[in-house]
Amino acid sequence: MLSTENKPITNFEMPSKWIYRGEGNCNVVLSLPDTRKILRIRKTDRPKTLIAWLIIWISDILYWYCGKATKEELRDLKFYSAIMRPLIGRKYTSEVNQVILTRKQIKRLEYQLSNHRPDFRQNKILQYGRAALFDDFAFLPQDEYEYLPFKVTDDTFAVEIKPKQGWKPLSEKHFPRCLFCMNQYLKKEKRQIKEISEYCPEDLFSGNAVRMKCAIKSLIENPQNNFRIFKNGVLCYGEKLNSDIHKILPELFETINENSDKLREEFYELIQKCLITNLINIDCTEECEEKLFCEWNKIIQEANFNTLLPKGCVLEKILSIQMLDTEGSYYYSKLLSKENLKDWSYVNMLLNRINNTNTCLKCTIMMLGNTHRKEGDLDLICVPYMISAIAKDCSLMITLKKIKENISDDLEMKNIMKTGFGHYIVNIGVFDLYPKPLTTTFKKHYKRNRDIFETFTKATEKFVDFTSN
Repeated sequence: MLSTENKPITNFEMPSKWIYRGEGNCNVVLSLPDTRKILRIRKTDRPKTLIAWLIIWISDILYWYCGKATKEELRDLKFYSAIMRPLIGRKYTSEVNQVILTRKQIKRLEYQLSNHRPDFRQNKILQYGRAALFDDFAFLPQDEYEYLPFKVTDDTFAVEIKPKQGWKPLSEKHFPRCLFCMNQYLKKEKRQIKEISEYCPEDLFSGNAVRMKCAIKSLIENPQNNFRIFKNGVLCYGEKLNSDIHKILPELFETINENSDKLREEFYELIQKCLITNLINIDCTEECEEKLFCEWNKIIQEANFNTLLPKGCVLEKILSIQMLDTEGSYYYSKLLSKENLKDWSYVNMLLNRINNTNTCLKCTIMMLGNTHRKEGDLDLICVPYMISAIAKDCSLMITLKKIKENISDDLEMKNIMKTGFGHYIVNIGVFDLYPKPLTTTFKKHYKRNRDIFETFTKATEKFVDFTSN
């Protein structure tokens, strides 16, 4: 739930110690290590003209006096708390506090961040009135280990993975490769990457141990922006970072003079085991998938899609949300080209609908799409795709802390993993679960997919028609 009774923190004091964790297209993320929190700040386009700067200045005043941005942020956080958290599972997600940063704090951060942010991201600036505070999954929650009768190491390691799209909707079954794999050719053509990654999301989501370890190996060898490792909240392995996995793994496993290949295999095994372990004791997501009338269950059966992922593990949770989309972006783009829709109206409409139903969330989402397809209500027809798109772009973090002493192998605890170098306490968090703008998302996905297929066809001489549905 949204904490502090939906009231934002208006007296937030920005700590002097913070770490630039990174940013995407919409948000800048700062780590606050002393409090083990993440501060997420929304971005907006950087003005390019004097008039644009004037509009931004006036907007800031309106945001202050009318609370427009505060209300928009509250809308997004309600969506996160009421829809995405229950779908993923509260065990895998963080509670959230809305934060109001002053104009002075925003301007100071803008200046301080200028040396940290990559050039291609500086086309956007921080947006006043749009910030939120989450748990930092790079650290292990103290309640995960304080009650245990074991001593743990001081160091905490965290592995961040952006898994991407793990299945093909019915309309994309004819594609020769998954979207991520085909997109590699476009990224290379645009010189966004140096070499094509061997990583395939469908391998990771397969649940097959061999395929999953192959996917993890590929992520390590070519991390791009899909794989990072942190030590005590500080990035120690990732894209454009001059680091060596062979130096990190001996620290993680606390061993010296060990064969590097053995360490890598042990690491693959550990991460794969974490990804397929159900850490949820009681799954209270109000699912009704075992019932014959479940709309989502019908879709899975019709798709004839098989995965070996155990029920309740983090990848199964993410995949089940991705599978809400059965049409693909082209179908919706055709609909949206005929209408003038608002980017955010579907969020409030969906929040209102779930407050008035006792059906499970997945069923509600699917029924909204199917029912309003007949009625022509495009805002709600598109809800399954929009929810799915969030899960296709989210990130997860596996946090590890080694237990110092030998413990019995008979100990049955979901959050303790055995390796050849001892036992580890594990926590898994999922983040980047915020609503996306409707028309902007479809236009972006439609153009991206068209460019992907044209580039892939040119590079491989395998023609792909993404309009066949």
